[in-house]
Amino acid sequence: MNPRESIGIALGGVRANKLRSVLTLLGTIIGVASVIAVLSFVEGLNRFVTDKLLNAGANVFVVDKFGFITSREQFDEAVKRPDVTLADADALRDGVTHATMVVPQAGASVPLRFRNRTLKAVTLNGRGAGYDVVDDLTIDDGRHLSEFDDAGRSAVCVIGPEVADELFGSLPALGRFIRVGEYEFQVVGVTKAKGKVFGQSQDRFVTVPIRTFLKYWMERGSLSIALKSVDQASLPVAEQEARNILRGRRHQRPGQPDAFGITNSETWMTLYRTVTGGIFVLTIGIAAISLLVGGIMIMNIMLVSVTERTREIGIRKALGARRRDILMQFLVEATTLSLSGGILGILFGGGLALLVGALSPLPAEVSLPAVVLGIVVSSGVGVFFGSYPAFRAARLDPIEALRYE
Repeated sequence: MNPRESIGIALGGVRANKLRSVLTLLGTIIGVASVIAVLSFVEGLNRFVTDKLLNAGANVFVVDKFGFITSREQFDEAVKRPDVTLADADALRDGVTHATMVVPQAGASVPLRFRNRTLKAVTLNGRGAGYDVVDDLTIDDGRHLSEFDDAGRSAVCVIGPEVADELFGSLPALGRFIRVGEYEFQVVGVTKAKGKVFGQSQDRFVTVPIRTFLKYWMERGSLSIALKSVDQASLPVAEQEARNILRGRRHQRPGQPDAFGITNSETWMTLYRTVTGGIFVLTIGIAAISLLVGGIMIMNIMLVSVTERTREIGIRKALGARRRDILMQFLVEATTLSLSGGILGILFGGGLALLVGALSPLPAEVSLPAVVLGIVVSSGVGVFFGSYPAFRAARLDPIEALRYE
C-alpha cells in the first residue's frame, strides 16, 4: 500500500467517525492553536513596538528622579533623592555635547472647556522648546511652542486633533481661547493625528510651555528631562555626559549610586522582552501538555484501529506485505490524523488572533514560520505517538491475525 492510499484511509476514518475524530484531535488542535495564537500576538507586538515606539525615539533617553522602579524598596530610596529641576535641564543643555535637544517636561490631567463644551481628564503636558522633535509631533495648523513662549510664560497652547474635533467641531481652532483647568489659554497650533497605542489615543492632549506649567500647576516637584542624542551611536556617550553632570551637581562621590534615574528605549524593550518571554514560555508549557494529551489520544485510537483491523493486517501479510509496509501504513495514518488536527489548530489559532486583533488594541500578525512550526509539531506528534501502534501492527503474526475474530 502506498502512502497515498494510507492517507486516504486515514481521512476516510476521520470522515466516517467525525465526533470520535474531533475528540481524538482536540488536544492537538488546542496545543497548535495556542502556539499559533501566541506567536501571532508576539509577532504583531514586536512589529508594533519597533514601528511605533523605537522609531519615534530610538536615540532619546529620559532623566528623572525615579528611573526604572521595580520594587517598593527602590521606590522608598528614590523618594529621598533631590528633585530634577529646570536648573538641571539648563546644565545638561550647556554640558551634554552629544545631545541635539534637551527638553524639560511635566504632566497632569485637567478638564478643558470652550463655551458650553467640556472635556474631562485631558492630558496636560508642560514642555520645553524642541518637544516636537522628541515626541515626533508634526504641526497640522498654526505653529509649535517656542523658546519665547516659554521664557515669557505665555498662556498659549498646542492641542491634539482629537481635542480640536471635540471642542470646536467644524470651527477653526487656531486663535481661539479655551479654559485649561482654571486658566485661559490661546490655541496657537494643532498637531497631525498619530493614532492610538494599545488603545490609548495619542491625539487627546494639550501642551503648554514648561515654565507656564510650573507657574500654574506645579510650584514644587520634580521634572523629567528628555534628551535626544546626535544619533543612535552617540547615545551611550550622551548618557554618560548627562550622568557626570548630574552627579557633579549633586556632589556625589565615586562609588555612590546615582541620585537620579536614566531610562531609554532599551530599558522598556528589556521589560517588554521579559514580559512577552514569560507569556511565551507559559503558553508553550500549556501547549506542550495539550499536545501530550493529544498524542496519547492518537496513540489510543490507533491501537483501537490495529485491533479492529487485525484480520486485514493478516490478509495483507498473507498476500506478501512486509513488516515495513504495515509499519509505514499505520505511521502515515497516525501522522495524517495528527496533521489534520494541526491544520485545524492553525486555522483556529490564526483566526482567533486576527479576530482579537481586529476587535481590540492588541496587534496580531500570523507569520509563515509560525504556520510551518504548527505543521512540523503536529506531524512530529503523529510520528512519535503513532510509532508504538505501528510497530505493534507490523509485528503481528499473520496466522494469528487471520484467526482473529
